[in-house]
Amino acid sequence: MSINMGYFVRESVQNFRRNWVMSLGAVITIYLSLLLVGVFIATGFVVNSVVQSVEDKVTVQIFLKDGAATEDVNALQAALLKDPLVKGVDYTSKDDALKKFKEDMKQSPEIIDQLEGNPLPASLDVTLKEPKTVEQMVAKIKKMPLFLTVADRPDSPEESLKYGQQIVNKLFAFTRVIRVIEVVFVLMLGIVSLIFINNTIRLAIYARRKEIGIMRLVGASNWFIRTPFLLEGVLQALIGASLAILSVIGLQAAIMPRLRDALPFLAVTLSGGATAQIALSLILAGVFIGIGGSWLAMTRYLKV
Repeated sequence: MSINMGYFVRESVQNFRRNWVMSLGAVITIYLSLLLVGVFIATGFVVNSVVQSVEDKVTVQIFLKDGAATEDVNALQAALLKDPLVKGVDYTSKDDALKKFKEDMKQSPEIIDQLEGNPLPASLDVTLKEPKTVEQMVAKIKKMPLFLTVADRPDSPEESLKYGQQIVNKLFAFTRVIRVIEVVFVLMLGIVSLIFINNTIRLAIYARRKEIGIMRLVGASNWFIRTPFLLEGVLQALIGASLAILSVIGLQAAIMPRLRDALPFLAVTLSGGATAQIALSLILAGVFIGIGGSWLAMTRYLKV
């Protein structure tokens, strides 16, 4: 018997329409499952972009005491520049520190109004060639005699240093938690979707049992009988995946601008490439679920 893809597609669509209640239930289940998966994947991309942007900005700030001798500050700066881990060292005066603080806090003028004079110290801002070496650099700075000479808190050197590795580590830990939750959700929701598609295909097989019997009598091959059911499961999955992709894009358009407005100091972004990867992942996951559920049903209920 010749293979006619048009026949297979028509049969799968007709099966979908005959059992539209169960088919709709399978589509909705797949849609909700893949929507949650898509949201988790998108969240992972956003967190990774934030982590990367924060890591790129990791510097070591050395707060200087008021009245620190210029020659001591210059000597410390020169010593730091000689270190192979250091990319650059910039001096920030008290006035420049206050200007930057006011610029960063312009959305909260009430905080600026509470300032009396200029309480901010001058600082040396150390940029590293590799952000991950920040803790190693901090350990070196603490051992430098010049650092204790100019630090604003020589009795508590740790408080004269500010570096962002702690924030980066927390963000990485959060990313790992997100990924674990994502894997658990994928497994749970995937199993639920497989069960729904399995039941839908089972009903379709039962509804067409007489027709299947006639096909066997006239010599139809196993794959000729099975393919429409397989395509029906894929059709359900593709519809659910398409709805999930559209929902993720809609949520991205609605939420991302608000996040950027609420968190202007963080690089909250989801690039077009990331969106395309999410869409491809959902389509592949949908096809896998559709084929898996259909195959499971055919193995159990369609003995050909």
